Amino acid sequence: MRVIGVIGYKDSGKTTLIEEILKHSDKKIAVIKHAGEDVEVDREGTDTYRLSNAGAKVTVLATDSKTVFFTDRMDLENILAELSDYDIDFVIIEGFKEALKRLNIPKIVMLKNKDGSDLIDDHTAMVIEDYNYNIDEVLKIIYEKATVPTMNLNCKHCGYNCKTFVKAVVKGEAKWDDCVLAKGIKIIVDGKIIPAVPFVSKIVGNTIKAMVESLKGVDNPKTIKVVIDVSKIK
Repeated sequence: MRVIGVIGYKDSGKTTLIEEILKHSDKKIAVIKHAGEDVEVDREGTDTYRLSNAGAKVTVLATDSKTVFFTDRMDLENILAELSDYDIDFVIIEGFKEALKRLNIPKIVMLKNKDGSDLIDDHTAMVIEDYNYNIDEVLKIIYEKATVPTMNLNCKHCGYNCKTFVKAVVKGEAKWDDCVLAKGIKIIVDGKIIPAVPFVSKIVGNTIKAMVESLKGVDNPKTIKVVIDVSKIK
């Protein structure tokens, strides 16, 4: 799962651009949209509102056409962590200007009459002025410059820290898959990502893959997730 942001001030064309991306891309894309104002998505008096206020940590509303999860406010990093369990190629983040900067996520900056120029920085992969863009060029930038979210791991296995790595990707001096987290295995211990050098990643990944493939009912797995509760192992 790779991420890229789309930012700009009001009416700069962010949502319209993302619509065009979704229409023209053949990739599996998720979108995270930040609303500047509170939006009442779970109104007082509804059953889900009542259940949430009664103490439900997560309330799920399922209809014949959609499923909606209601939970407390989540930071961008927590939202991305949740999405990592889905079969997604790219996540496009609309808004979250400060979070994109904090998490070193590359971005497309939308300008309207030059308004928004102050948002351009070393992590800007593309600047679009006054709705003037070629969608094929936008898709090319996304496919080449979107990165795996590192959450400021700063393991330096790629030769950079996370901030300078994204800067190098944007400038074309590095590729997104130079990141150790793009190598196929991610080790998470008590919620913290632990980097694995490519050699360790290959050994651990191939070992687990071979073990799982020997189990009944498993046929050519694409992804494998193993969660170990150490306290229950005796």
